[in-house]
Amino acid sequence: MSSEVITVSMITIACIICAAVLVTAVFPEINRATSSVISSSAKLGERIETSVDIIAEANESSYVYVWAKNTGTAQLAETQIERTDVFFGETDNFRRMTYDATLSAAPCWKYSIENDNGNNRWDIAETINVTIYYGSEITAGDYYVQIVLYNGISDADTFSI
Repeated sequence: MSSEVITVSMITIACIICAAVLVTAVFPEINRATSSVISSSAKLGERIETSVDIIAEANESSYVYVWAKNTGTAQLAETQIERTDVFFGETDNFRRMTYDATLSAAPCWKYSIENDNGNNRWDIAETINVTIYYGSEITAGDYYVQIVLYNGISDADTFSI
């Protein structure tokens, strides 16, 4: 009888130790997985709230003007707008333009918020004017422009001059 008690006690202690080791090994992994899901969910939510639509284009000599509207539910700070990628060129020969607030080194682009409410952020329903300095005379033809925001949300348009 006493040997059975000792055996059961040893098995119970072994089970408790195994359970503790299992919890110690598994809990950090569960915590890491939860953090990843939370982070991914936040980024997905940010992408869902962000949207842009190109609404018009015009040209003048070596400049192209593109108007884009923030059609999402998130506002974009200046640093987020400046990290935007702008692609422009003839439909079969376009390239990425660099951001340059002074338009000093073609090809480049800058922006201004057309109907800013004074907070220097691209708010919901506000329009930005993207000025693209091509560096040479823009000739007649079909052109492609694409605006890709810092988080990958984009809009593209093809237009003729």
